[in-house]
Amino acid sequence: MAIFDELKSVGKILQEAGKIEQYKQILEVQEKLLEMQKKITDLESENKDLKEKLTTKENLKYRNNAYWIDEKDKKEGPFCSRCWDDEKKLMRMHYLTHSQSYYCCKCRVGISKVE
Repeated sequence: MAIFDELKSVGKILQEAGKIEQYKQILEVQEKLLEMQKKITDLESENKDLKEKLTTKENLKYRNNAYWIDEKDKKEGPFCSRCWDDEKKLMRMHYLTHSQSYYCCKCRVGISKVE
């Protein structure tokens, strides 16, 4: 980043000139900028996650004791209603052929076969 390069350059000049107090101030500014950069990165990641959850919530439909994602020509599911309602985790349910039902491996909720 250009600002870090500039601060480094100014810091080097101050250090060479024996301006130790000003050099320490430059180092503090660099540290604060790095903290701010990390915070921005964390907020961008959180923002992305929240947008994905919002999109998921908008496309999530509750039918036959499970959740389904209905997007244009795509239908996915079933997803466990307990995991979504309680933890906002979209857990795909697995089909058990011997009992002809769906089962959540995480919370062990089961539902009878749905169409």
